[in-house]
Amino acid sequence: MKILLSLIILCTLVALSYGECFLKHLQPGTQDGCIDPYDKSEHPFGSKWNTAKCMECSCNPDILQCCTTYGGVVSVPGCAAVVDPKTCKYKFYKADDPSKPCFKL
Repeated sequence: MKILLSLIILCTLVALSYGECFLKHLQPGTQDGCIDPYDKSEHPFGSKWNTAKCMECSCNPDILQCCTTYGGVVSVPGCAAVVDPKTCKYKFYKADDPSKPCFKL
């Protein structure tokens, strides 16, 4: 029973760590690479980059794939999760007072 519980917890953590992703199929005959969906910068096939929106993107001849770098949905009772755009990590603030952090470091 302990093994089953451990396996369920592990699978949940793996699922949450991937966060949100999207795929965009490129137009047939695209020769130059991919266009960043946020800042419209160009990237050659085979490249990977991080966007200003905390997304890691990769460009392939058929598909542009972008995934969040901060993982999946996180919930802490009594707190609101906010992604810090500078660090691309969650910060937690009191739900009833967003000026106060939930955790002191």
